[in-house]
Amino acid sequence: MFALEKFLVPLLFPLSLVLIGLGVGLGLLWFSRWQRAGKAVVTVSAAVLVVASHGWTANALLAPLEQGQVMFAPRGEIPPKAQSIRWIVVLGGGVGGDEHLPPTECLSDASLRRLIEGIRLHRLLPAARLVTSGGAVFTPRPAGEVMRDAACALGVSPERIAVQPVGRNTVEEVAAVAGLVGQDPFLLVTSAAHMPRALEACRKQGLHALPAPTDFQAAGSDGVWTPGDIYPSGAGLHQSERAMYEYLGRLRQRLR
Repeated sequence: MFALEKFLVPLLFPLSLVLIGLGVGLGLLWFSRWQRAGKAVVTVSAAVLVVASHGWTANALLAPLEQGQVMFAPRGEIPPKAQSIRWIVVLGGGVGGDEHLPPTECLSDASLRRLIEGIRLHRLLPAARLVTSGGAVFTPRPAGEVMRDAACALGVSPERIAVQPVGRNTVEEVAAVAGLVGQDPFLLVTSAAHMPRALEACRKQGLHALPAPTDFQAAGSDGVWTPGDIYPSGAGLHQSERAMYEYLGRLRQRLR
């Protein structure tokens, strides 16, 4: 069932829907008498591609997920209530399985940003242990182990790292983290768009997680126009798909 979900969910992403729509529309145009229907399907599919690839659409989808979130101790000043924190948990965001590459090259962009933020917080709280979390999904090694190796390569002492190598999704990962941290409050490091789903999973486990979001993707309203604000782009499409992944993940998590 898990593998089936992993392969079926991407079919609901904008690019997959557009390609399916274009295929259906071209099929109607070339191999049927329903020319008007074919033209309509192709036109709608092209319009969806343009809209989903636009930075405005990506921001509109990502902004509600990231709304109200701020980085933890952005200037390096730890709040008094958090100075006794014993754990800094970094959730996995995807890794590669090429053992010929250094571990830092095996991390997805999301995993790398999360790990860097975890290391920054670990340097502010050297008494806390850095927990690299995540199981193996489509790779031979768990994400937690790959992130541990990357953290060591970036200068973190192996003795200060705890690996949590279980969990193929957020719910399973947080459940495994619960067995490690218990009722201790901890810093939860993950992408800002993923944070609401991760915190919901923590609440269901009765965990005391303090959000430490990173990897913000929604553009701020700074009054500066960029090409991404005017033209559709691959980056805009990627961000729209990332937002859709989170919305589908939240729906799936609540239905369980």
